[in-house]
Formats: sequence, structure tokens, C-alpha cells
Amino acid sequence: MKLMNVIKAALFVVIVVLTYFLVETIAEPIRFEKEKDRRYAHVIERLKNIRTAQLAYRDVKGEFADDWDKLLDVVKNENLRFIKVIGNPDDSLDILKGIEYDTIYVPIIDTFFVGINVDSLPFIPFAEPEKFTLTAGKIKKGNIDVNVFEVVDSKPFDPRKVLKVGSMSDANVSGNWE
Repeated sequence: MKLMNVIKAALFVVIVVLTYFLVETIAEPIRFEKEKDRRYAHVIERLKNIRTAQLAYRDVKGEFADDWDKLLDVVKNENLRFIKVIGNPDDSLDILKGIEYDTIYVPIIDTFFVGINVDSLPFIPFAEPEKFTLTAGKIKKGNIDVNVFEVVDSKPFDPRKVLKVGSMSDANVSGNWE
């Protein structure tokens, strides 16, 4: 009788341990996916901000930045130019009266990066001090040189899914998550 109780207790312990391992086998990939989604949301947000910074840089300099220091300097210190047209250039009466143009300069940092620490743009969220890989240059599209850039997550949480924005082989500034 005592031996049967010992065997029952041992089997109960084995069942509990096996149940734990079964639950963990199922829960671990779910936790991984949740954590990946959480981290990638931050990385995507940072890549969108970098794309905005690169587009502002191009508006100011005529090309994309190939260096983090150049990009951050322009974002912090340069202005975007907006031209307001007073009058309708398609209306002959307005043309006779004269079309007026008013130029307004607005700081890039105050336009696009309110509440954002721009000094953190180069750094990969959850992988600091690792930086995104930044490249920029020109490619030929027909007979035209086109400015391009690419920013890649150099330390992805999941190596099977590397996030990036832009492309060095195509004139496109979209992210590979879009």
C-alpha cells in the first residue's frame, strides 16, 4: 500500500513537471512574438523619424545625409523654407495686380521633432549604444542621377526580420514594414 502511494506521488510530480514544460513550450514563442512586436514598434517609430529628418535634410541641402553628425546638425540648426503665394497665379486679374510671394523660415526641429530627443535618432531602441547603419548616395534612373538613402537596423531582435527605410538600389523612401 505504501509503495502504491509513493508511485502515485512520483507520477503526480512527473505529470506536473511535464505539464509545466508543455505550457512553456507553447508560451515561449508567444512571449517572443509579443516582445518582438513591442520592440519593433519602437524601431519603426525611430525609422520614421529618421526618414523625416532625411527628407528635411534633402530639402535644405539638395541631397541625403551620409553621416549622422551632418544629419543631426541640420535637424537642430537649419530652417525649412515655405513660400506662401498671395494671389492666384492662374487668375489673369491677379496676374495683372501682381502675385506676391512671402517666404517663411521655420526651424526643422520645431516643425517635425517636438518632444523628440533628436540626439537619440542614430541609436537602435533596446540595443543602445548600437547605431543604425546609414548610407546615402546617388543612383542612375535612366539618364538622371537620383539621391537615395538607406537606414538599416544593424542589431535586429529577430535576425530573420531586419527593418530598414529607404533603398540604395531604388529611388524609394518607404520602410520594408509598410
